[in-house]
Amino acid sequence: MNELPLFEISELNKEILSSDNFRNEFIVADLFGSHFPSEDPNALYTLPLRFNALTFVLITQGTVKIGIDYTLYTLEKNTFMTIMPTHTVQVHMRSEDFKAKMVVISKGFLDGCNPSKTPPSATLYMQIRKNPFATLKPGDLKIVDDYFQLFRRKINMKNHHFQLEVLQNTFIGFTLELGNIFADKEKTIKQPALTRKEELFQQFLEILLANCKTEHAVSFYAEKLCITPQYLSLILKELTGKSASKWIDEALILESRVLLKTPNLTVQQVANMLQFSDQSTFGKFFKKYMGVSPLEYRKS
Repeated sequence: MNELPLFEISELNKEILSSDNFRNEFIVADLFGSHFPSEDPNALYTLPLRFNALTFVLITQGTVKIGIDYTLYTLEKNTFMTIMPTHTVQVHMRSEDFKAKMVVISKGFLDGCNPSKTPPSATLYMQIRKNPFATLKPGDLKIVDDYFQLFRRKINMKNHHFQLEVLQNTFIGFTLELGNIFADKEKTIKQPALTRKEELFQQFLEILLANCKTEHAVSFYAEKLCITPQYLSLILKELTGKSASKWIDEALILESRVLLKTPNLTVQQVANMLQFSDQSTFGKFFKKYMGVSPLEYRKS
């Protein structure tokens, strides 16, 4: 499962006939059973795959059989589905009258919506990962559907000077509504029993959050967990699709972005705070991930 490539949402958009697209970072689409000809076995949507994006799907009509992490589910009307980048997805069958609405959001867009820049709770992560589906009540269905329509309107405001910020804040509002919906469902949703590997992942996230500014080596986190660096990377790759070093680098980039937006800190001071040997090394690291230098990012 973990050897599957991560597809970008721009590739998914090529397969969708009806969608609104913001910079290949935020897609809202309508899905219909008749849009997916079953005679094409090599179409992207019929293969096991993972997307480098967070996906929400609201089924409004018909039936679909879908494999999540190679477990087959039959989903019907009023089902709300959350597909994480770590999920392996394969569509096996959809009825001719199948209809659904889908929102796909890139990691870059999500990072911009997270002002605290903190990683998610591992328990919440595992709860969604193990319970990706929920049947919604009529009132909750309307809230979700209204937001999907609102996303479309914001995406089509092409001349708005603050379109990105408006769309980000709309998405934040959506996540708060989802949080409210699922808070009511908390007693009915099965709480995940964490495996030993998942417990280690949760502990890793806690240690990473506390130490990512100053500790960049996988060996530091592995030692704290009393396991080898190789085993730590194996666990994270299996559960999240990302190695330990990738997790550390991404946490470090998030910290860098926050500090660079602090007006009274120089780039050199940011480099020092993040324990880089010098400003040049920090600059190369930052540009590798962000595509621009720290100074250019600060001015943007």
